[in-house]
Amino acid sequence: MLVAAEELLRLGGADALTVEAVVERAGTSTGSFYARFGNRRGLLVAMHERFLETLDATWRRAANDALAQSTLRDSLRLFLGAVFVAVRRHRDTLHFHMIHNAHDENMRSQGNELTRGAFALIVEIVGTHAKQESDVDLDKLDLVGRALFGLLLEIVLFDSHEVNGRHVADEERAERFTDMVLAYL
Repeated sequence: MLVAAEELLRLGGADALTVEAVVERAGTSTGSFYARFGNRRGLLVAMHERFLETLDATWRRAANDALAQSTLRDSLRLFLGAVFVAVRRHRDTLHFHMIHNAHDENMRSQGNELTRGAFALIVEIVGTHAKQESDVDLDKLDLVGRALFGLLLEIVLFDSHEVNGRHVADEERAERFTDMVLAYL
């Protein structure tokens, strides 16, 4: 049923996400739906949790690949590129959860946990390439994390050309942001 709900959301947006449509697409019964989720809200909670798990796993895999790189530049570029691609791939779902779940404190908390987890991955990547632990400036990395969050919001909310009239591919965005981060650090 979650797969059916995710497909409906992707194909038809929030309005397509009805109990009846999920039941029909999943080829199941209304009773099964209510037994599993309780109500539409239960479905949204399950979708939200599954989506966050998917993003978290994607970002952790990217961080593991990034940590295997020999330079901080290569590590950051690989990690950031993967994050940008994942956010673009899931931008409609991210937008849905940001808008429709913003009023739910538990879901906000879960989203914030994901954001903090991504920040911890950046700290780990930078720390792995630092000569000594004191070379990791958490105040500077805080700003890096906030700037990254802003770029991710741009990807979710706007097409690439809408902000300044220029299209920027994810690979180029990762390269430029990496250069900016390295210059700042």
